[in-house]
Amino acid sequence: MQRHFDEELGQLKDKLFKMGLLGEEAIRKSTQALIKRDAKLAQSVIEDDQKINILEIEIDEFGHELIALRQPTAIDLRFITMVLKINSDLERMGDQAVNIAEKAIAISRETPLKSYLDIPKMAELAIKMVKESLDSFVEKDAAKAKAICESDDELDDLNVRVYNELQEAMKKQSVEIPQAVSLIMVAHNLERVGDLATNIAEDVIYLTKGIDIRHHITERRGN
Repeated sequence: MQRHFDEELGQLKDKLFKMGLLGEEAIRKSTQALIKRDAKLAQSVIEDDQKINILEIEIDEFGHELIALRQPTAIDLRFITMVLKINSDLERMGDQAVNIAEKAIAISRETPLKSYLDIPKMAELAIKMVKESLDSFVEKDAAKAKAICESDDELDDLNVRVYNELQEAMKKQSVEIPQAVSLIMVAHNLERVGDLATNIAEDVIYLTKGIDIRHHITERRGN
């Protein structure tokens, strides 16, 4: 019985990892669509979001089924609970990718900018945070998870920089206001992806160390 349950937990983990890969790909494609002004690629992100939504439901139902039927012990219950929380965060990442894709379609009709400021750097960092947060979960690596929490500060700083630069550009009328607003929203979407990856990292720390660091700044920052 226990062996079969362990196999089911493995299946649950595999589904979650697949969900993470879909989320990473959606973020990557949406930002590529923005930078390359590729409306067709952006549309594919919007259409593929249904795959993420369907998988979210599968994971949610499977996780709750395991809780109801297997009556897991404390450690296994904690694991399943974390999977369900992470599953929700990954679905919300997919929503952020859709938001970026929608902005990419709108911007593709505008006069192209010479530079997208730090948005490509933000996208690269956000995707890295998502990947490493999932790796930390699979590997049960609290140290890696803690590093992700610290990376979130860099992403926040980039978001502020993009906002300030676009505000200044609008004042100088060197960029059209609708396009600037769309780019500000894209930066915000990427910042939210970082927040969601940080949520996952915090869950990993709780899973591995039994410590909830969401409101424990000294534990999170290592001071």
